[in-house]
Amino acid sequence: MAASLTANAIAAVNGGDLDLKPVVQVLDVKLISAAQGRYRMLVSDGVATQQALLGTQLSGHVKAGKVKKSSVVQLLEYISSTVQGRRVIIVLNMQTLVIECEIIGNPNLPPEAAPITLQASSNNNSGNSGGPSLDGARIISSSATNSSNNVQSFHPTVQPSYRPPPNYKNRGAIMKNEAPARIIPIASLNPYQGRWAIKARVTAKGELRRYNNARGDGKVFSFDLLDSDGGEIRATCFNAVVDRFYEIVDVGKVYMISKGTLKPARKSFNHLNNEWEIFLEATSTVELCPDEDNSIPTQQFNFRPISEIENAENNSIVDIIGIVTSINPLVTILRKNGMETQRRILNMKDVSGRSVELTLWGDFCNREGRQLQEMLDSRVFPILAVKAGKVNDFSGKSVGTISATQLYINPNSSEAHSLREWFDGGGKNAASQSISRDAMPELSRNDNRKRVSQIKYEGLGRGDKPDWVTVKATISFIKTDTFCYTACPLMIGDRQCSKKVTRLASGNWCCDRCDKEFEECDYRYLLQAQVQDHTGLTWVTAFQESGEEILGCSAKELYMLKYEEHDDTRFGEIIRGSLFQQYLFKLKIKEELFGDEQRVKITVIKAEKVNPSTESRYLLDLILKLSA
Repeated sequence: MAASLTANAIAAVNGGDLDLKPVVQVLDVKLISAAQGRYRMLVSDGVATQQALLGTQLSGHVKAGKVKKSSVVQLLEYISSTVQGRRVIIVLNMQTLVIECEIIGNPNLPPEAAPITLQASSNNNSGNSGGPSLDGARIISSSATNSSNNVQSFHPTVQPSYRPPPNYKNRGAIMKNEAPARIIPIASLNPYQGRWAIKARVTAKGELRRYNNARGDGKVFSFDLLDSDGGEIRATCFNAVVDRFYEIVDVGKVYMISKGTLKPARKSFNHLNNEWEIFLEATSTVELCPDEDNSIPTQQFNFRPISEIENAENNSIVDIIGIVTSINPLVTILRKNGMETQRRILNMKDVSGRSVELTLWGDFCNREGRQLQEMLDSRVFPILAVKAGKVNDFSGKSVGTISATQLYINPNSSEAHSLREWFDGGGKNAASQSISRDAMPELSRNDNRKRVSQIKYEGLGRGDKPDWVTVKATISFIKTDTFCYTACPLMIGDRQCSKKVTRLASGNWCCDRCDKEFEECDYRYLLQAQVQDHTGLTWVTAFQESGEEILGCSAKELYMLKYEEHDDTRFGEIIRGSLFQQYLFKLKIKEELFGDEQRVKITVIKAEKVNPSTESRYLLDLILKLSA
């Protein structure tokens, strides 16, 4: 098939013409990085030749055989850049016109090359002064003629000098390229581009943080960018650059940004879907675009159903949306570094039939947390969209806020509208299973109801996974000698340590896990109780939340009554007040190894006093089912 190459294409591209979209021929293709799947080509316009580097997004063309030696391609997006002192064309997008074709024209191959191969260059390059090299490789000749491939041997010709367009005359060296940088999509950014600019909206702005390392004190902040093509990338500023840009960068505004360095994104800190991160420098520019650009969305979500969070990796970053069904009061927590912070825990559910705990930290508690509390107090169930929440797998799966998290209450989106229709149309009363707090399902009262005797006779808890059941039973006895333990109040990440602590001679408390001392410890329930129904009795263990549900007061209050105030009368009243009361216990049953002995451990996940009206309806429904 005949093909026509674009005349003087190589010179024009090197001169800065980015709109030419030239047709060139591939004379050689070479894999230069197996880890990144990156390829290098030698391209020709029929006379001149030039090394070209394929963007990783185009590697599939080579692997699929769509681009090979002698292919004719059209370069659609490209940049001429200097890499290690050598001019290279960075190909961002292209299309193959002819997969295989005879050599077109009389390309000016390197003096030592007929067919092209690559060889690592030695330290002595005196014998290769005329041949181009790239990334420590030089082009050599394997033979003057390769008849098996029917490739003709060409004699080098003198390449005509390129005459720059009028826009670039009399402005010094042509390589300086003083034309304004062309706006490119964020997805096309890579470290091999010499000149670039992006137009993007700021979707998130991090806090100004100060640090100290071996090089001294410093400060840093980052902000996230989104363009009209949906590409996202993070920009980071240090020290003097922080002073230039921190005040002018605002969330929601659109900016033109250029002249930054691209480096691999640090995935432990950067959750965006981009392998690169922009580091702004003294020469970088960040210019506000005064006219609103409606083509750039204000935010981009990648919502995952709550049911998928159950299998998400710990510490992964996710976007979720759901109906807020409950919210706990604000509490003050002492972090591991001795600083106090605030925490709120709320519950969200969605159409997947699952619910999850979302933990709000710091300013989120008083800002969005207070607004959500007021709405729920008014019996309004708001929709909450969470951008960049962090998954935690401590005691089931939950999601917590981090510095990059953004919360949107009742957002105007198709997902929010669909969720509202589902909730108002019956989803409000639909049963859902919680993936939090040991992934204990929030079972409806007619689901998996068991009698005490069935725990033993059905061998519950002896499988590979725990069994979750609901039992209606009465507490007949509570051990009062070890009803709680002294616990560490410090935070590890977004969870309290809660390990047992010991008291030192100084009077302070010490946690071996955190290796810290503190004046005040926490008190957490570890109740051992005997429960029974008409079929039998068994021992159960109730921890903090379920212990409070049973006794109606905190572990610290009960501890102070017994050991500090020595008010045995009041202490006894509280214990007796929970005895012989009927509860609906939601239990986790699992066989565990204690020493050399296997025992079935029964843990109370939730304890609710039996509501006579609700329980009567359950029994009536059960009678109807049995008689049907």
